[in-house]
This record gives sequence, structure tokens and C-alpha cells, in this order.
Amino acid sequence: MGEKSYEDRHESSIYGSRLLIHRRGDIEADTYFFRAKITAVRGYVRRSCGTNDAAKAMVFAEGAYEDLLVRHKGGFSLTELTVDKFFYDWIERKRHNFTASRAQWKRSVYERYMSRYFGKQNISELNKKFCDGYWEYRLNFWSTKEGKKRIELNEKRIGAKSQSSKNVATTASFATLKAEASLINEFLRVATEEGHLARTIKISAQDAMAKNERGDSFRDTFTEHEYQVLTSNLFNYAMCRGKFADKRLHSLHKFQRLMMRAFVLLASSTGMRVGELKQLVWGDLDVRTGDDGEKILVVSVRGETSKVRRGRTAVAHSSHIIGVMDEYKEASKHNVANDLIFYSEQKDGSLSTVDLSVSFKNFLRRCEYEGREEGLRLSKDGKARTLYSLRHFYAIARLKQNVDVYQLATNMGTGVNQIRNHYGRHISGDAFIKELTKFESKTGEKTKSAAVRKLVDMVQSGVLDEEMALDAFRKVAESR
Repeated sequence: MGEKSYEDRHESSIYGSRLLIHRRGDIEADTYFFRAKITAVRGYVRRSCGTNDAAKAMVFAEGAYEDLLVRHKGGFSLTELTVDKFFYDWIERKRHNFTASRAQWKRSVYERYMSRYFGKQNISELNKKFCDGYWEYRLNFWSTKEGKKRIELNEKRIGAKSQSSKNVATTASFATLKAEASLINEFLRVATEEGHLARTIKISAQDAMAKNERGDSFRDTFTEHEYQVLTSNLFNYAMCRGKFADKRLHSLHKFQRLMMRAFVLLASSTGMRVGELKQLVWGDLDVRTGDDGEKILVVSVRGETSKVRRGRTAVAHSSHIIGVMDEYKEASKHNVANDLIFYSEQKDGSLSTVDLSVSFKNFLRRCEYEGREEGLRLSKDGKARTLYSLRHFYAIARLKQNVDVYQLATNMGTGVNQIRNHYGRHISGDAFIKELTKFESKTGEKTKSAAVRKLVDMVQSGVLDEEMALDAFRKVAESR
């Protein structure tokens, strides 16, 4: 920057010529900038003070200079770092902490919306007001010129994963916004820990959506009858029969249909996460014989493929899935122990994980149900179904059958509290009481049962009174 660019210069009374504020003659703006010199560091650090008031600019500059001195002493970089660069560096450095699918999810969510808002900003200059402004940008995105253009381009893409704007959720759900807030808060926390931010900034999805617009935040699932219709259609789809018959289908398309059926039935039979299913290899499946002589499919979920980074075994609910998987394995060209079960084959012959999400949504649209325009894609309340709806169907079906809550949580790789929080309304009152009291003595049975019944009523109603809940728990504890 030439000397002519320095106008209205003021040196710091504390740091002298090592820190000065000035206006820039090369741009049409009254805003002050500061120029800082750190001993033993080549060049200068230059940043905007964000104000045209000289006194305020100097206060800002001196505070920033002190932060720079601390960062230099701690060995941190003093150069400007964009949020884009910080985010991708963070994902790369910490990739061993995430499963491959989780890391990809973080990248995809960030690139879909966040990069366009945060990406070019200097990570060290983020503030609460700017971060909170993300919600206005996010909620209005699809009505902007950029959003409309993206839908238009999406519909014109040849061979696109999604060629219809029907697969674009132009109205975000509260659950989606909570997931985005979680990711933003995660990388802002890391930025603070690494010295890029002076203090932690947090945003909340509650600021984005009024309480009466949030819904219950539960993913939709299928009713038992809807699931019967789904599986009936799925069989015809895989066998290319009835309305799913198509003479234009070649061998790859037919195999992909078999893959879809195997994936859906395995998901609804084990309750596994989508990311876990996508990374299964044939060696993870084991058929065992139970005490009653019944064949049982046991799936080993490896820690490195699990969202929670803990390995476990998932037992399939029905032995029917064994025949389905055997049939699919016979049709697959890649069926040795280390081969991916569900895969996409590249031109060079290598295998990668497959994304069946859009194919599943399109399949659901073709499943006619009660005259709904979108078939089984949407519930009667208009809530969208995804592959994750199969995990929820599994959990709810098992709870309605009074399956032990602790065993269910273990099989699904989650916590008991998560099961109760997400699916407690589907647990029968008697089953809930049995779970909470099965290790208790018989003394104080009436008091205890009444207290537990109060907890059950609150869970099933979806309204939790903390004071009443604590009182109920206290009575349960006193009756031990």
C-alpha cells in the first residue's frame, strides 16, 4: 500500500508507530483501518476498524493489537484467515475424529448454505450480530435470485442426482435449522479454542423460527399399513413387475433396484443409521442360530463407521432379511468379505459408497396411497419421509411390541434417554412403568406406581413440568 493511501493518520499513544490508524485514500470510504507491526514478524497486519470515529477506531485497534501480541506469543498465525479456509483446514485436521460419512455431511451442509454467507469473512472479525444474521439469509435463500437460479440449473442438469425442485426443501424444518446451528456452533467453538476468536459465539435455531411454527421436530415415519404398502411395492419394484415393469431397463438398473430393496429392508430390520449401512462390508454380516433353532442375522457395526465412534452388534428383527440378503449377494459382482455391500462402481472399477436417498424419495412417490399426490413420500400431515424414517419405524415398532428399552438403545447404538425423548410417546404406559420399576423392591408400591404413572403421562402428552417430574422421581427414589 503506497503512502498516498494513508490519510488522517494517528499513532497509538501506547504503542507509538508500531500501531496507527488511518483512512485509505485509494477507496471511497470514511472507515478507519489500522496498521500493526509485530516485532520479529515480517510485514504489517492490516484490518478495518469498522468505524469512521477516530477515537472508537483507536480503541478497537489497540484491543486488536493486544490480541495479535497474544496470538504471536502463542504461536498462532497473524495473517487473515477466511472462514472457508478455516473450515476446510479444520475438517482435514480432525478427519480422524469423524466417520467418512459424518465428515462428508459436514462439508455438504456447509457448502449448501453456510459458505455463501460466512465463507469470505475473516474468521477473527466475526461477531454475534453477523452470525445471527445467518438466519435471515438462510430462510430467504430460495426466494433470492441465487436460490431461484440454483433450482433452474438443477432442473437442467444432465444425469443429475436430483433433476427436480421437488427434492429441494425450500422451506427449512426446525430440525434442519437445529442441525445447521449445531455445525456453526461447532466450528465457532473450535475457532475460539484455537485463538481466532476472542470469545465464543453461539447461535440458536430458536431465533430463526417462532415456537408455533416449529412443529414437534420429530422425523416422520410410516404407519404399519403404510409400511406394508411400501414393502409390497418394493418387491414389485425390485422384480420389475406391474407398474414398475419397464422394457428399457438394463442389467445395471435391475441390480440397483435389488440394492434398494436390500438396503430398505435391512434398515427397517436393524434400525441402523444410514451412514452405518452405507459402509457395511459382507464380512460384517453373520448368520447365527438362536436357542429356538431360528436363524438370526447379526450385523457388526464397526466403530470407525458409527456416528458415535463406538462399535456394536445389531441384531435383525426378522429372519426374512436373511433370504433377501442372500438373494442380493448372489446378484452382486462384489460379494467377498471386504467388499462394500451397497456400492457405486466407478469407471476404473473401484467401489465407493452409494447414495440412495433421492432414489428412495422418487420410489416413494410411485407408491400410491389414499390418493395422495406424492404417494408415500409425504405423510397425511405433509411431513417428508427419508431413508432415516426407516430407523424411526424400526424403533417405534419395537417399542409398541414392548421390547426392552435398554436392549433397543444398545441395538440402535444410542442412549436410553434418546430413545425416551424421541419415541417415549410410543412406549406403552405399562412398559414404561415396568422399565422404571423392575429393579425396585415391593415396598411403597402404590406411591411409586402413582409417581411413575405421572411421569408416563407427561412423556406421552409431550408436556414436561420440571417441578412435577422432579417430585415424581423423588417419590420413586424414596420407595426403594
